[in-house]
Amino acid sequence: MSRSHALFDQCYECGDKKFHNIWQAFDYQKQTGHFPQYRFDKEFIDSIKNIKRPKNHSRGYVKNLIVARLKTLRSQHKYLRLALGGGTDSYSILKYCVENDIYLDEVFTYMVSIDHNAVRSNIEYLPSIKYAKQHLGKSIGNVLLLHPTIKDYECVFEKDWLQNPEYVKGSQLPGRITNAVSRWYNKTNLPLNESVTVFGLDKPYIQNIEGKMYWTHLDSTIAEIMDCQNALPLFFDKNNPELHVAMTYALLENSDTSLPFIGYDTQPIHKKDKIIIEMGLESTGHYYIDHHLLGKSVYDSQSMKASQAQKELIKLDRQDILNAYYDTIKKCIQKYSNLPHALEIKNNKTIKTVARYTEKIPIYQDSFGS
Repeated sequence: MSRSHALFDQCYECGDKKFHNIWQAFDYQKQTGHFPQYRFDKEFIDSIKNIKRPKNHSRGYVKNLIVARLKTLRSQHKYLRLALGGGTDSYSILKYCVENDIYLDEVFTYMVSIDHNAVRSNIEYLPSIKYAKQHLGKSIGNVLLLHPTIKDYECVFEKDWLQNPEYVKGSQLPGRITNAVSRWYNKTNLPLNESVTVFGLDKPYIQNIEGKMYWTHLDSTIAEIMDCQNALPLFFDKNNPELHVAMTYALLENSDTSLPFIGYDTQPIHKKDKIIIEMGLESTGHYYIDHHLLGKSVYDSQSMKASQAQKELIKLDRQDILNAYYDTIKKCIQKYSNLPHALEIKNNKTIKTVARYTEKIPIYQDSFGS
């Protein structure tokens, strides 16, 4: 296959215009009064509507669905790449490729630190990278570690950098400034038009509305790959919908369903290990990674990885970069705080965009609805 296209189509629709950057959509909302709607891949949505619950959604069956699809992708594309984020999702994909003789031309990770030798900043990624390197030259062609540079950070000095899709896509205010997927997923010597880049984004979500269960998803977990060409979130594959449905039922059956929003990340710790297993995934073998003790934060700029990146900039005497970043946050508060359903603001210093949801699909005992 030799062409560039979005394998997973999503955007913000605002009036008669479509955007791949929510900050642009907010500006258009201010001009026209139109509300930005989150549009999820229609073909994927259609593929899971009315689908029957798999008769067998055991761990082994779900795992086999993942492996079978990876084998198909390998046969269909000249180059197969994996975005390795270090967590359970991408680690599972990596391990299944290695165990099932599915050759990965490239495994790549976007690191936290400018310093190539820093350990603490990048500790979340290191176990998976170590595993990948053990299979370099056998199951894996290249392990590529992408580190930010000062030049990458200096985008904050450009006017309206946050509204520039070259720097930011989806709903992000990147907590590390440079960590938007769209800035680094295509840094490869492989031809993207002959490649498929697989992402471990994201596990399913379920919304509980007065005791009735609905499949839904939110932009904050997956919108960052908007308009990324030949990029596939493996668990949201319109050509393998049974996988997503099986993972959803596995989540439903092993979760605390009294919660209003049900996802792996919303569950109590004592349930998470079983959810990973029943979804057909693998533990990384590191509790602090499996349970998101390092990388996740409601406000991305307050995550541990963001904190490490900020400390490195200070150490390099580049407080000016951080000052420009904080000025961006202030401008966003001034510009968008009065827009409905736009920002969540903490202490008038930290912000995130309010989550936008896909349409809802009823989840019944034996099938998804429409």
